[in-house]
Amino acid sequence: MRLYHYAPKNNTCLKDGILCALKSSQNLKHYVARAGSEDTKEIEKWMESTFEGRSRSISVLTEPVRWQGNDPGLKTFAEEHNLFSFELDDLLKDGVVEAVWCKDGSDAQGKNEKFFKVLPEEIDYSPLSWHKVCFEKGLFFAVIRHYLLVLKNGVIEPKYLKKIQKKQKNYD
Repeated sequence: MRLYHYAPKNNTCLKDGILCALKSSQNLKHYVARAGSEDTKEIEKWMESTFEGRSRSISVLTEPVRWQGNDPGLKTFAEEHNLFSFELDDLLKDGVVEAVWCKDGSDAQGKNEKFFKVLPEEIDYSPLSWHKVCFEKGLFFAVIRHYLLVLKNGVIEPKYLKKIQKKQKNYD
């Protein structure tokens, strides 16, 4: 079961692994408004109030971005990030993943998130609704089903990662 993660181009994933938000100050900025604080402890408290282990989780997709000439923000996102993939089965076998949560909807900017816990074999690999993305309205991960992997140590080590080279301009 292959999963995907986008990281900003200036990442150290192949050296340090994919880090949960609390281990990467760059990722914390996404939660300041929702947590109502810039304090790391307050952000962690807010994250844990959504579901146990969120502060040690990373967000993953079941497929790479598929830009089809729709929202230009989606194309920009894909161009400004590196794409990594890994086999979920390897992480499960090695005891890296404690839980899997699905986020299937929220309001703009991630408000009123809807999470539910799933078993790894319940992950939905059906095509994602990339045509619904609208960066102007704050609708990206709010309209794209994705998963949060709760990690034992808050990191996916580099040995599990494969950096994907973009082959096509439209990312299909």
